[in-house]
Amino acid sequence: MTSTPSEHAHPNPTGFAALFARLRSVVEPQVNPLAASWPPFVLFFSWSDGQRRADVVTATAATFAEAWDAGMEQVTQAAGAAGLVVQWLRVDWVTSVEGMTWEALRGRLEQTRRSYFRCGLSLDSNFRHAFLETELNGNAMLYGGPAQTHAVVNTKNFERYAAIRHQLASVNFEDQQNVNVFSTRGAFASLQAPEVHLLHGTGLNAGRRIIEHLRPADVRALVASGSRYLAGQVQPGGRFHYGWHPCFDREIGTYNTLRHASSIYAMLEAWEVTQDNDLKTAIDAALHYLVNELIMPAELPSGARAAFLVDRQGEVKLGGNGVCLLALVKYSQLTGSDEYLTLLEQLATGILFMQDADTGKFSHVLNYPDLSVKQAFRIIYYDGEAAFGLMRLYGLTGDARWLAAVEKAFGHFIEAKHWKAHDHWLSYCVNELTRHRPLEAYYKFGIQNFATYLDFVAERVTTFPTLLELMTAAEQMISRMQQQPGLEHLLAEVDLDKFFHALHARAQRLLDGHFWPELAMYFANPGRITGSFFIRHHAFRVRIDDVEHYLSGFVAYLNYLESQRHSVSSTLAREWNASLIEAATQGTWLKQPPLGWTASGLCIYAPAMQPGNVVVARTGEVSRGIPVPVIRQMQPRPAGVISSHSDVQAQLADLPVLHVADTATAILAMGAYARSQMSGTVLAVTGSAGKTTLVAMLADALNAYGPTAASAFNANLPQGVSWNLASIKWDTPHVVLEVAVGKMRQSAAIARPDVGIFTNIQPAHLGKNSTITDIARTKSMLFLGMSAGSVVVLNRDMLEWDTVYQAAVERDLKIFTYGTTAESEFQLVDHDASGQRVDARIRGRDITYPIGAAGLHMALNSLAVLAAVSALNYPFEPALERIARFAALSGRGEEFELTLDGRHVTIVDHAYNANPGSMQAALEHLRDMKNAARRVAVLGEMAELGPQASLLHTDLAAVVERCGIDRVYVMGKLYTDFWERLPAARRGRYTSSLDELKLALQEELVDKDVVLLKGSNSTRLHEVVAWLRAGAQK
Repeated sequence: MTSTPSEHAHPNPTGFAALFARLRSVVEPQVNPLAASWPPFVLFFSWSDGQRRADVVTATAATFAEAWDAGMEQVTQAAGAAGLVVQWLRVDWVTSVEGMTWEALRGRLEQTRRSYFRCGLSLDSNFRHAFLETELNGNAMLYGGPAQTHAVVNTKNFERYAAIRHQLASVNFEDQQNVNVFSTRGAFASLQAPEVHLLHGTGLNAGRRIIEHLRPADVRALVASGSRYLAGQVQPGGRFHYGWHPCFDREIGTYNTLRHASSIYAMLEAWEVTQDNDLKTAIDAALHYLVNELIMPAELPSGARAAFLVDRQGEVKLGGNGVCLLALVKYSQLTGSDEYLTLLEQLATGILFMQDADTGKFSHVLNYPDLSVKQAFRIIYYDGEAAFGLMRLYGLTGDARWLAAVEKAFGHFIEAKHWKAHDHWLSYCVNELTRHRPLEAYYKFGIQNFATYLDFVAERVTTFPTLLELMTAAEQMISRMQQQPGLEHLLAEVDLDKFFHALHARAQRLLDGHFWPELAMYFANPGRITGSFFIRHHAFRVRIDDVEHYLSGFVAYLNYLESQRHSVSSTLAREWNASLIEAATQGTWLKQPPLGWTASGLCIYAPAMQPGNVVVARTGEVSRGIPVPVIRQMQPRPAGVISSHSDVQAQLADLPVLHVADTATAILAMGAYARSQMSGTVLAVTGSAGKTTLVAMLADALNAYGPTAASAFNANLPQGVSWNLASIKWDTPHVVLEVAVGKMRQSAAIARPDVGIFTNIQPAHLGKNSTITDIARTKSMLFLGMSAGSVVVLNRDMLEWDTVYQAAVERDLKIFTYGTTAESEFQLVDHDASGQRVDARIRGRDITYPIGAAGLHMALNSLAVLAAVSALNYPFEPALERIARFAALSGRGEEFELTLDGRHVTIVDHAYNANPGSMQAALEHLRDMKNAARRVAVLGEMAELGPQASLLHTDLAAVVERCGIDRVYVMGKLYTDFWERLPAARRGRYTSSLDELKLALQEELVDKDVVLLKGSNSTRLHEVVAWLRAGAQK
């Protein structure tokens, strides 16, 4: 009996359907029908819960819609039957097909490196029995074992998976049997993140997400995920799981103590970047095992005390002592600990024991414990590891013995032409040596180590992660050489354009060795390997030493990218000039500005005009900017004008006019450029309510630590974010931006915040078919602009906590929490409204402080501010002084008194905007007001609440009752059921217009009333506030 989808429902149907919807919107425009010989549309659907190998189904049809619907039905039914909570969904579509025989295919495989066949195979022309490239490689179907260097059909593995996937009892591999080779493109989506990733279709990058150019944020994320993998491999006793064969989840049974130590070194490099607590815990455990179990003491013939890293076979490897030095020195530097200084001395003494005092040559392997020479030379890695370790120890202690030993060793390295090995450890070492001994002979060795190797670095097919280490160390040396006079003749030997091309090409190639989830899902245990790095031609082997080299290379490359960004920022102008604006906008000056011309910023809204601003002209169909007649009247005159109409120059003859193709695009470009030049910290605030007030409170607090700029005029969409950024000085220490839900992905890419603050999620901005979960996912796109390791401050009490939290985790962000619950790191314990005092518990420490702005929401805002201050490693005291004095903004809780026809009335102005969460906060603010004859609430409708709008208004009746509000005045049809629910004693008047509302207040307010005004901006309730101010007696 065939099951129907309803019989086997997916455990999370809403999330599953959302994955399909997100993917379809991206995939459908990409897919074209195949040639007539094949089914017009062939789609593969792959899904996994993140812990087990993906299931795959194929759907073919005459139209895309039919293929999609058929595949979606199959997946939903199969996942439901398995009770699987799908986390990852990938869709591939066939782009080309080539028919051939198995004999021809075998000939092609003989020309293909093992595991590098990047096409799928179909056993028939209708794609009934087809396999993606990722299925073939994930199940070792074309892998013949380590002795076979090229790809080969592994009939056993092939038939094993064919039985699982297609229930085939056997496969006909006869030479003349037809088989079809096909290429695909794909897309991947995850429940943990809102974005859909398009995947490369062919070539070395096939099957992984498209990343055209590595940004620092991308590299930081790779460092975080790789180091998290290594941390997860450290067992409770401190020993690593050495590695895995992921096709079938088989553990590698060998162990290498040298790589135990070098992996710790890579983890420490990563910890310097991420500061991840779990990583540090793993480092401590692995280091304890290294020091107490693997490093052995020895007394030398001279009587000196030494120490050696000993492998299982009783071997002492020269490189083992070297990498122990690297790990222990790095630990000492990062922690400030002197715990291992004696052990470091003994390890270095052990290396000197292995060096010939006359020639500088090292012996590579000794027997332990008698220390006899087992092997004079084994691998050139050991020389570089030992010398590099000694140099790092010299940098820590300044003991001249270690430097002298390295210089003696380099005499041998130069004579023996070790540079011919192009070894990454020697590149590290010579870079370090030339820092302390900048001699030409050493620089020359360093250049020879890579100069003739650049083509290999750029073009090598395998990822070869040590090549990135080689190049990043060489780049550091070259950078110093460029600053040192007298070395021009050596630099002339280097084709620098070719060098940097090779450097970036190698970094990009390493992306092909990362276990992205869209690849890991096809292996036996995705949860074990996702985020790690592999060696493809060893059947995707994952070993700690493989991961360590990727990790060290990416850490060094991140440092390079960051140094370049800072270098460019420091050498460029610190404000807008004519050429920078022209370059940023791709515009052309119709009238060239005078020599030395600069602009202070950008203006797209006349009331925001500041001296020295360039203004955007609104002309024709353009909706953004300032009309030309208004610009003519502006005093003082703008510095210049940006327009998409060239005739503006004639109308504004006294001003330089920059002609651009599109002013909206130019605004975005100026914002993005300004952000790239900023040297301070950018903080971004988002949420459904309270953004503007929190921006103001946070900016006010940060002013205590240095100049701070903040979003102006609630400009919180991409154009407004860009306008604000383009108008802020680039060296401002703190920039606080407000970012709204609209086009969040674009705003995040422009703002690229260093710290994010997420206030709450409320049912605001809802369309007919959208949900509060959709709002949470969209707002979480703020995280897409943040680098891994950046801090996000989250309200622990918010609706959709899990959605937002998972999105932050997916981006490897550090999460600080605030709220009222005990789980909050910054917890509001009590708020004394009358005494305007906050009792808080901050990471276990109880503090009490005064607060100037009234309301529970303000108390919570203050904790968000303190969390952000903590993220910047500032002391709390200056911020607390500012919080004690902070007053609410107009329309956002401002309190003021007025006299209306002899009646003294206190106004609580929350009229700027409203949603259910902010409405409750405003009513609680009113509840907490002191010395009130009556507490009066004047409420306008809440806009953009979707199908539940009427119910959400009705629910406010319970809030009014709980807060003890004495009189309520409302305006708008959505309050009909609310009014029926409200007790008669609390009813003021139900009005239908502003004029009717004003008349009611004029007639019915009494002396000492405290009056709250709250509603969405579209209700124009702020006009009532302005009317009250205007009618007040002076």
